[in-house]
Amino acid sequence: MTPGTLYLCATSRLAQSLRQANDAATERWRTPAALTLAQWQTQMAEEILLSGRATLLPALTAESEQLLWEVVLAQAIGGEASAELFDLSGLAAEAMAAHALATHWQLPAPHAASPESRAFAAWQQDFLNQCTKLQRLPQVNQLQSLVELLQAGYGSLPQHIVLAGFDRFTPLEERLFAAFSARGCTVERQELSAGSTGSVTHQPCADSLAECHAAVAWAQKQLQANPQARLGIVAPDLSRVRTPLIRLLDATLHPASLRPDAVDMPRSYNISLGEPLAQQPLIATALSLLRLLGRTTPHIAQADLSPLLLGSFWAGDDSEADARAQGEARMRRQLPATPQWASVFHSLAAAGASRSAHALRATMTAAQALPRRQLPSQWAQHLPALLKTTGWPGERTLTSVEFQVQQAFLALCYELGQFDALLGPLSFSTALQRLADLCRRRLFQPQTRGEPHIQILGVLESAGLHFDALWVMGLNDELWPPPARPNPLLPIASQQAAGCARASAAVELAFARKVHARLLGAAPLVTLSWASSDGNRILRPSPLLDPDCAASPVASDHILTPATSRAASRPHERIHDAKAPPLASGELLEGGSGVLKAQALCPAWAFYRYRLAAAALETPVDGLDASLRGTLVHSALQHFWLATKDQGSLLAQNDAARQAAIAEAIHLALADFEQAGNFSLPAEFRQLECERLQRLLHRWLTVETERPCAFSVLACEQEKVLAVGNLRIRVVIDRVDQLADGSLAVLDYKTGPVDTKSWLADRISEPQLPLYAAFGDCAMETVSFARVVLDEPGFSGISAQPERLAKVPAVSAATNKSYAQAGLTTWEAVINHWQRSIGELASEIEHGAAAVVLNDANDLRYCDVLPLLRLAERQRLWQESCAPAR
Repeated sequence: MTPGTLYLCATSRLAQSLRQANDAATERWRTPAALTLAQWQTQMAEEILLSGRATLLPALTAESEQLLWEVVLAQAIGGEASAELFDLSGLAAEAMAAHALATHWQLPAPHAASPESRAFAAWQQDFLNQCTKLQRLPQVNQLQSLVELLQAGYGSLPQHIVLAGFDRFTPLEERLFAAFSARGCTVERQELSAGSTGSVTHQPCADSLAECHAAVAWAQKQLQANPQARLGIVAPDLSRVRTPLIRLLDATLHPASLRPDAVDMPRSYNISLGEPLAQQPLIATALSLLRLLGRTTPHIAQADLSPLLLGSFWAGDDSEADARAQGEARMRRQLPATPQWASVFHSLAAAGASRSAHALRATMTAAQALPRRQLPSQWAQHLPALLKTTGWPGERTLTSVEFQVQQAFLALCYELGQFDALLGPLSFSTALQRLADLCRRRLFQPQTRGEPHIQILGVLESAGLHFDALWVMGLNDELWPPPARPNPLLPIASQQAAGCARASAAVELAFARKVHARLLGAAPLVTLSWASSDGNRILRPSPLLDPDCAASPVASDHILTPATSRAASRPHERIHDAKAPPLASGELLEGGSGVLKAQALCPAWAFYRYRLAAAALETPVDGLDASLRGTLVHSALQHFWLATKDQGSLLAQNDAARQAAIAEAIHLALADFEQAGNFSLPAEFRQLECERLQRLLHRWLTVETERPCAFSVLACEQEKVLAVGNLRIRVVIDRVDQLADGSLAVLDYKTGPVDTKSWLADRISEPQLPLYAAFGDCAMETVSFARVVLDEPGFSGISAQPERLAKVPAVSAATNKSYAQAGLTTWEAVINHWQRSIGELASEIEHGAAAVVLNDANDLRYCDVLPLLRLAERQRLWQESCAPAR
């Protein structure tokens, strides 16, 4: 490299590569001056401004330029209300691109233009007028002004300029280079045409994911053969394969990065395509905190709050992580989908996450104390201050990448503060939306030290770079050459006549051929790959591929990770997982009769749910779901019978007294419900629920008055611990009645469908009433569900004697054919059957029976540990075992 030479590079990657190049023949060397055209433009503009000899307006940043376009378009469309009907951001991006395209390619003003072009011409004039008011220039217009200033003799230039890595030049750039030459500067253009192409291999792959596997496996083999090799992976559509490539490269080359403490460890690869700053977890958390805590409503959606409570980067994220998770689960169980903030704070404090609760409350208070409308520069100071109140960015020390993310975000806050003249006073929500827009548009790429062995690039970013081996992927005909996409806001004929980028298929074909030839000469070993299919869609290779080059067999390479290596080096071991540890002596299982029900339907369900206490998180709803409505019915009936006591007292009530007793029972039930959940139902909803319960209980108590045998209520919601063999089960019995003949009846309230058929089965799937009747401390001679519903309420069960409950048959009744067919013709036989069936289920639980065995998959529709049963995997293994040998 010649000293005193300026290298103007097409990409920042090439500029960085030139600056890091060294001279092997000398111990010391001068770092070459290598800049992108945009970097040189910034330096030259600063030099001219500092000299004071000429006037040159500063340039808008890309983010501020798009923001200005959005403001201009919103006004042109008819204000913010009308603009909401449009994709304003997308339209602004197209208008910004059209302005740059027209200026770079020196397109003539349209004459008989389309309606879109005429509209754009008006928008463009408004945009330039706004730039004049702001004393700013778009980037492309500043470059145009720089050309004129250079032609007039302003600015200092080196004697020699090398143009490196450019696949094509625009007319405006040609004017710039002509100005260089007119000033006596020697301009050298480095040709990117292919030299002697090396070995080229064609590699078809099954699909895009298989193509990523093949490319990563290739890179792994290349580095194993030569750890110092410089490798390149190039893709025309890099955004599509970015995520799978990163995942596979980490699993292959950096498995330790899966550990939380090594997530930012140095990588041997670098990807040229960054991600939007808003997608970084640190910034996503910051924006979510501001979005939630800046609201003035007293309610918050749990769906918005839960990710914050389970995430990091704010107060208590380390010290209160477990407490936060417990508080979040508690809120799911006890609070509606949109609870009040006060209930949220109480739930967090009760779970032990007081620091998190205090940070949320303090930030809300600080946000509400701010003026409703402020200038962007004021919001640029207050928004970071609010984040600091939340404890952002968290308790632990940030990693290097996280620190870079934080600094990029704070720089965007400062940039927001430069928009005072453009935007004027903004509300909190609007200011936050503007900041979020800036974060979405700003691409973040972590700084890398040195030059990684593997460069993952788009086709444009690869210009001027050379490698020891190169893999070019995604070479399907729909991607390469790229499809034409002329700008819709400019006359297409003008774009095609000027040869603008993306203007026509012919332009893109010529460009792709040039780039393709350049890629073939970028390394001595070049592999060109494509996907053969995309789901059910057949894909074709690019027409630019040499048809005379023989294609290798379809790649089936699999990456070699530590996990796959260990799996391949050891024989497979089969472990029978149908046996769990036996139950400890005297162990009490929570869940009541539910453990017996789950054991009857699927033993593995019972083991995971009740032995391991695995449970799905509940989904909160506004109002009351069916389960909570049923709980209120139970509670209201409990309070009613605690006051009324028996059927005689019920019959003695006139209609007004009964309605009053029902209303009092409902009031007490709702009070208990709100106290248990530490929240208050909205007044309107409470009134509706009272009316529903009033109708339901009045309808049910009418059924109670018509019972053929008088009764008195002995117990409501009675808790018992029953012993079934060595298994101890805690149950809650809804109600126990003593009938006029002295016998006892046990009732279980149901507000949904009931099933008594399983009482005759060997594995009883509705065991609660049989459990209490067979193993309770009192002899029960009537067991029945009480269907508390508006439509056909009544009883469903079995009794030792007839006429004890309406429509509940006796065991010995001639019409009771189902019990007779099962050989259960006496009450003693029924009790014995229940004792045997439930005893066998209890014995299975005690001895650890935990197999995935079921009669019908529909029996598991309410199973909340269904993913742990792995039914699909077991079905596949069963099918493989039954398949005939070939």
